[in-house]
Amino acid sequence: MEDYTQIKTSGKFMALSCTHGNLMDEAAFAYFMKEKKAYKPKHMIHLGDAFEFTALRKGATEDEKRIDIEEDIEWGLWSLQEMMEGIKGERWFLRGNHCERLWEMAQKGTTVGRDFAKMHIARIEEFLGDMKIKTKPYCSTQGVIQINDLLAMHGYGFGVNAAKDHMKVYHKSLMFGHTHRAESAIGTGWPYPIEALNVGMMMNKFPKYASRTTSVLSWTHGFAKGEFYKDGTHTKELVTI
Repeated sequence: MEDYTQIKTSGKFMALSCTHGNLMDEAAFAYFMKEKKAYKPKHMIHLGDAFEFTALRKGATEDEKRIDIEEDIEWGLWSLQEMMEGIKGERWFLRGNHCERLWEMAQKGTTVGRDFAKMHIARIEEFLGDMKIKTKPYCSTQGVIQINDLLAMHGYGFGVNAAKDHMKVYHKSLMFGHTHRAESAIGTGWPYPIEALNVGMMMNKFPKYASRTTSVLSWTHGFAKGEFYKDGTHTKELVTI
């Protein structure tokens, strides 16, 4: 088991989640990049689902199984490169549940599937190494990092009260994505209140696979920005687009 990752640092940071490969909303991401240029963060965190991997999901239709994974990966790597370029401090990519489909195939797929997955994992991990981007698996314990007094994770609950639920489970201020809804929840803490921030998403709001659900009507483009301080504290805010 990996050690629990705790980091103490200072400087401005930005974080987003759920770019979802070739399903990314280009206008929303362009706004984020414009804000990055103006805000000049020292640290950058992708909170997960840089890739979509619809073709790999359980229950994928025959049409979904034919979706081009190469294009998906290209878009995912491109978004990570754009985000991380020029970042001098912490660079993190925390894998999400969509990302994890590829790693699960490498363990549980057919012989051909395992070889296919391992080939693409090697490519992604080589890219992350070249870009000096640290990564964690999608895991409710080992997929969580702590920077100063702030936890960062992809997210492990999907209800309408996900921000409050995460705060109750982890008992710390935190930020996550996963649900595609931008929201915050405040809880009792000492010496300061704790806050859970759901940073929203960066993908198209109405993907074909979710066309029959009403949950997409609450999906929000957004991201987080803030600052880490030398005394081990932080401030953060949610930006919606």
